[in-house]
Amino acid sequence: MKKITLPLAAQELIPHRETMLLIGQLLSYDRKQGSGRISACPAAATIFCDCGVSGADNFLEEVVVLEMMAQSYACLRGYEDRLAGCPPSLGFLVGVRHFVSHRRVEIGIELIIEVATTIQLDDFFIADAVVKSGSEEIAAAELKIWVPPIEENEN
Repeated sequence: MKKITLPLAAQELIPHRETMLLIGQLLSYDRKQGSGRISACPAAATIFCDCGVSGADNFLEEVVVLEMMAQSYACLRGYEDRLAGCPPSLGFLVGVRHFVSHRRVEIGIELIIEVATTIQLDDFFIADAVVKSGSEEIAAAELKIWVPPIEENEN
């Protein structure tokens, strides 16, 4: 297994760039558990924020929090691909279950997203994701992700 030092910038592990990128770095990875911790600090510069436009507030919509969770899982999978010597795979969020949001997420708040694969069935993965600010849980969900086979990723 190739040694890659953490923390590692998310943009090295997922295809999202500039205003689409909602996460910062992969902080830690546990191969045995199939889990990791990702940092995020949502910025007003993303396309997901309409701060200052027609009286909009400085909070993210819940769907953006879900996108942060999905990008965090993609970051974890991208790291696993890099360890295997492969380019990051494409993946698609195909479902969400048990989403709970305890409070709204402010722009500029430091977050940690914890993700862990719970089940893999062929090209489908189920993962748990939790968004935290310090020790406070802000949101949680079960994600369903489809990662096409490598030959489909190359087209």
